Amino acid sequence: MAIFIFGVPVKGSFPTLLLAAAIYCVTATGMGLLASAVTRSQIAAMFLAMIGTMIPATTYGGMTDPVSSMEGSARIIGDIYPASHMFTISRGVFAKALGFSDLAGSFLPLAISAPLIVGIAIMLLKKQET
Repeated sequence: MAIFIFGVPVKGSFPTLLLAAAIYCVTATGMGLLASAVTRSQIAAMFLAMIGTMIPATTYGGMTDPVSSMEGSARIIGDIYPASHMFTISRGVFAKALGFSDLAGSFLPLAISAPLIVGIAIMLLKKQET
């Protein structure tokens, strides 16, 4: 949307942005699966997924305040929350003309979070009888 509707040019590596988006999509799907695994109804899962992703992303992810300016537990949450790394990567690609080698430090936590969150969600899913 940023490129085609709003005309924002990609100054950095587009494949880097695509790779980050794919990894983040797996992470976000895992968060939704995790919400489904710990709730009993679809409405509760949707509410938990919405509250559990949007509030931390805006508060701790660096959308409104940079993670580097946070202190204490907010800084710790901001450093481990996957959205903060996706924000860093997308800002780097769009505004700073960065590529994969420049953003490798943000890719590592993002790449670790995807299998970790999906794995925890799979472990918490109840097994169905056949």
